[in-house]
Amino acid sequence: MPRLDRYRSLISKGRPAELESWVRALLIHYHFHVSDRQCVEVDVSAQPQAPRVVNLLTPTVFKGPGRIRLAPTVVFGVPRSPDSYACSYVEARMPQSLIQIDDGTTINNRAMIVSEGAGIRIGRRCLIGSEFQVVDSNFHQLTLGARHLPDKSPQPVRVEDDVFIGSRVTLLKGCHIGRGCVIAAGCVVPPSFVAPPMSIIAGNPARIVGEVGAAASVVAA
Repeated sequence: MPRLDRYRSLISKGRPAELESWVRALLIHYHFHVSDRQCVEVDVSAQPQAPRVVNLLTPTVFKGPGRIRLAPTVVFGVPRSPDSYACSYVEARMPQSLIQIDDGTTINNRAMIVSEGAGIRIGRRCLIGSEFQVVDSNFHQLTLGARHLPDKSPQPVRVEDDVFIGSRVTLLKGCHIGRGCVIAAGCVVPPSFVAPPMSIIAGNPARIVGEVGAAASVVAA
């Protein structure tokens, strides 16, 4: 108890902004420390002079025997956003799994990205809201009597460049989101769904409800 009282006293005397940054930094360091760091690659092939760093602004853990390939400008987390102390989870679950996230993409807090072998790729300059989930597998079969067995057919997920994804969006196996699309908050994109470039996608299950207008055109590559 004396030690707890001492810590309580130190915290009460600290400036809130400083304490908040210290606690978040400690959580970020802890979760990266317990990650399977050997699976994380910083891909500087397009920017040879870029630093080989992983940009974590909120807690994020990386797991698995596969590969997680990040461009050096990928950012995980937004401190001034809900769940900034919660952990995002990225797992390349199988040795053949590859999760690739390209330049300039930012992923908000409490994301879950899991590949069971088919692969997940997220393109350049994507903006992704909080509680995002993307998987390339059902993780089990769906027929009665076989639901304890692994999914026999994982399918790759592809998100092209300049896609805007709202909060609480789920992308299921086999879906392909074209360049410049907008996905509304709370949308569930079903397996094998294909969205043409510049589509507006909404609903559960997802459907195409419009097109991104010329005034909202994305920056050319």
